[in-house]
Amino acid sequence: MKLDHAVVKDLYPVYIENELSPEVKQAVEEHLQICEGCRNSYETGEGFFDQLKEIVEPEAPISMDEKLLLKVKLNRLKWVAFLLIGIILSMVITDYKNDREKLFLALTDYYSTQRHLPDLFEVVKNEEYSDLDDVHAVVHQFFENKIALEEHFNFIEKRSLNNTTYYLSMNTSRFTNMLEVMKYRYDHGLWSETDEAAYQQVQQYFNHLNQVMTEEYKEMHHGYSSYFETLNVKEMDEFYESINELSDSYTRFHKLSEQLHPLEKMELNQKVANIIETDMKAITLEKESPLNEDPYTYNYRSKGDYSGLIDGITGQILELHGNHELTSGPIMSEEEAEETAKDHLEKIYGDEVQFDLVSLGFNYNYSANDSRFKVYSYRLVPYAGEYRLYSPFERGTILHLDARTGDLNMFHHNPHVPNFDELNQTELDIEVSKKTLQEKGLNVSETVIIYSALSGEFELVHMDSTLEDFEEGKYYSAETGNEEWIYFNDR
Repeated sequence: MKLDHAVVKDLYPVYIENELSPEVKQAVEEHLQICEGCRNSYETGEGFFDQLKEIVEPEAPISMDEKLLLKVKLNRLKWVAFLLIGIILSMVITDYKNDREKLFLALTDYYSTQRHLPDLFEVVKNEEYSDLDDVHAVVHQFFENKIALEEHFNFIEKRSLNNTTYYLSMNTSRFTNMLEVMKYRYDHGLWSETDEAAYQQVQQYFNHLNQVMTEEYKEMHHGYSSYFETLNVKEMDEFYESINELSDSYTRFHKLSEQLHPLEKMELNQKVANIIETDMKAITLEKESPLNEDPYTYNYRSKGDYSGLIDGITGQILELHGNHELTSGPIMSEEEAEETAKDHLEKIYGDEVQFDLVSLGFNYNYSANDSRFKVYSYRLVPYAGEYRLYSPFERGTILHLDARTGDLNMFHHNPHVPNFDELNQTELDIEVSKKTLQEKGLNVSETVIIYSALSGEFELVHMDSTLEDFEEGKYYSAETGNEEWIYFNDR
């Protein structure tokens, strides 16, 4: 089949859509082989697209009336578009305005609450007040007001919040515990330079926050320009960082935060490496968020073997998790397992800490689908002299040992005792006997050592075993006969 040039050009649209019959398509391709002009046109599309455009484009209105009608419709659409844009902008502006006004109200509540706290804290050193119930209530309200304030942050304030250390969060439980300890120590003649310095710092931090929030309050209540102001979230968070670090150092160690001396990362690396017997270069350290763990806590990891937590202040291994493959070898004897467990604990605590191991049997608090999983479980009970260390809920230190290989499967240090380094320095002389306290009507029955919330030291106490751990009158000092408080880590 032979085709002339005009026919080939007319067939271009259906050719490129591949809608030609095989015979016609073959004829077109034979023509393109012998006709250079048509072949170039097919390859470049020259001359065809203009024709297609003419086909696709609608014809313009013919009459003047139709042109005028189209113009009116276009103008109407423009006005509708402008109206919609105006409505949307008005809604956005109104929402922003309402959100900022809610922020202003929340800021007023937050400002009013924190402004009165420094004066309220004076009840700590006022013997006319027997408790801190009013302080607890206002501190809780301060926390609630902060939550309400944060709910109305704009995107700039939220971005600033995400770049802070404490996210404007205060550990209210630890803070109020600090105030309770201060109150008890003041009322019972135990007040020290450390207590006074900590008390003054609390006042100082809240007074500084009050200065910051006074400026913020003025900027947020200054006419229409207030809608374009943003809170100085970073400076606000400096208060939370200071108060949290003070609360932590005072309640855990009975020290000021500046009296603590964090260990260098190299020292922490070396401690971990010595315990798991690996090259310290294989250890990676990453600081944990103080919202999740105590300040200066680090997450460590060795290549494929172990991971866990270490305290950057004491250097104490807090957690250790083994990542070993399960094996099907023979199970160690109980005697061999206990000796292996003691070897591991000596690496962790050194050879000066005296302790007993209490066997908890196989797979204590563990459930595993693989029958090869077998661990010996132990609780560590440290002691000094003849007296054991008592912990809240008798939780203590737990160790799980692979029953086949002797590798550490898991280790958890007692969370309610920073470390055991000074346990053997506990004063063990009894000045006030159990009998003396019993004659006063106290139901004490056992003498133990506790880590004291009042002194940040190990104290020998007589204990009423019938009371719950935090009930009033459970612990009494064997030195003074006064009531003692046991430390509890609330994280």
